[in-house]
Amino acid sequence: MDGAELMRKVAKGLEKSDPQPLLDAIHENIVWKSATKHEGLFRISGEHKGRAGVLTVISSISMNFKLHRFTPKEIIADRDIVWGHIDVAMTFDPKSKGHPPKAINMELAIRWRLKDDKIIENQIYFDTASLLIQQGLLARPSA
Repeated sequence: MDGAELMRKVAKGLEKSDPQPLLDAIHENIVWKSATKHEGLFRISGEHKGRAGVLTVISSISMNFKLHRFTPKEIIADRDIVWGHIDVAMTFDPKSKGHPPKAINMELAIRWRLKDDKIIENQIYFDTASLLIQQGLLARPSA
């Protein structure tokens, strides 16, 4: 399976709240880089290594978010590098915080590096300010 097919398969699983295609696709030495290195903005930050690190990230994300749409708009693969432009809809529901659920719509870019047809490096890029505004954690700028 080439990198573009692998990303489509993983995206299809995530859209159905099924992490198994992702778990099947990760290399044992994976490095998962979070969106920020600054602690406190999100439940996860920094780099997470190995299968245990990825499970920690997935568990942490699923505590507050439920995916409804995870649709690739464009996937580009060249040898061992895969980029995906993904359309995402999810619900932010921080159960422990006493806030009502909020609908989140965003686009993100995913960059994978593959080794032995598995994901050995993952990094996701998105509009952090937009996410924080939609979560109600950052005020909208006034016009």
